[in-house]
Amino acid sequence: MGIYTTFFVCTPPELAAAFPGWLPPLTTPVKRDTTKPFTGETTTVESREPEWTDDPDTDSPDLDFVFSHPHWDTKGLTEVELGPLADALGLEPKFEYPLYAPPSSHVYLVGLPTELVPKLVSLDANGLEAVAAKWAAAMSTPEYTHSVTGNKLNDGWTPSDAMGILHEFVTLARQASADQRLYLLIAV
Repeated sequence: MGIYTTFFVCTPPELAAAFPGWLPPLTTPVKRDTTKPFTGETTTVESREPEWTDDPDTDSPDLDFVFSHPHWDTKGLTEVELGPLADALGLEPKFEYPLYAPPSSHVYLVGLPTELVPKLVSLDANGLEAVAAKWAAAMSTPEYTHSVTGNKLNDGWTPSDAMGILHEFVTLARQASADQRLYLLIAV
């Protein structure tokens, strides 16, 4: 099973119409007990995700809407990899969840930092190379290359790997208008 991701730009008010039946986050976080599937250990987490009393038969996201806006489809690129990108750009790696899908949909919507689009657009060639080098270095640390048990999974990223992805982000950011933000739609 893969993780399919689509990055797209739109204005925040357009989201509700494009994602019918999805709910906004709770105003105030609540504490919930969760059970870890492998250990059975119960932990308490704080969440702004709305409580679903039942799993409604909700319409799928309007992918025509997403695809009618500037977008980029890829696989396996989530907020886990985007945190180090935000750091490399000098931004706080702060991601928000503007709408929540019913849990059975296995689809998530992530709002990327509001400063990301202007920061990407402002980069010149030297800036792009510097950010790519920092991002690749972060993605090559054991935190991203090793399993939780310490087994090495991969060698990490090269600056060229990071530059290829960064190029796609800059291209997308340059298509955004001043009132649009960058969002990430993840399907697991």
